[in-house]
Amino acid sequence: MIDVPRKAWRVTLKAIAILLPLWFFFGLWSMGGSHTYHSQALVYLDSAQKVLIAHGLFQSKNDCVKRQILFGDGGAVKLGPFESGGVQIYVYEVSSPEVVADLVKALGETYKKQKGPSLTMLVYETKHHESKTQFASVRIE
Repeated sequence: MIDVPRKAWRVTLKAIAILLPLWFFFGLWSMGGSHTYHSQALVYLDSAQKVLIAHGLFQSKNDCVKRQILFGDGGAVKLGPFESGGVQIYVYEVSSPEVVADLVKALGETYKKQKGPSLTMLVYETKHHESKTQFASVRIE
C-alpha cells in the first residue's frame, strides 16, 4: 500500500519536471510581440522620417504612412541580465547609398543620445507588399 502513494508522487514530480520547462519556453516564445522598446523605436522612426523627407522620398509623416515606406518594431525579451532583440527599422523603396548613409548617420546619433537600445535596419529596394529585394542591412550596437 505504501508503494502506490510513492509511485503517484514520483509520477507527479516527473510531470512537473517536464511541464515546467515547457511552460517557461512557451512563455518566451509567446513574447515575440513584445513592446519593450516601443518609445525608443518611435524616436528612431522619427529620425528616419526626417532623413527620408529631406531626400524627397515623401512629403510628410502622413505620406510616409500612406505609402508604407517606413516601419518599426521595439520588441525584445529580457530575462535578468540577458536580453535578445531591440529596435528593428524596415525601409522600403530605397536603392540609394546616399540615403542609407544618411539614415545610418542619423540613427547612430539617435542611438548615442538614447544610449541604446541596439538597432537593426533593413533597407529594401522593393515596395512593402512586393517580393523583397534587400538593398542594405545595418546593425548599431
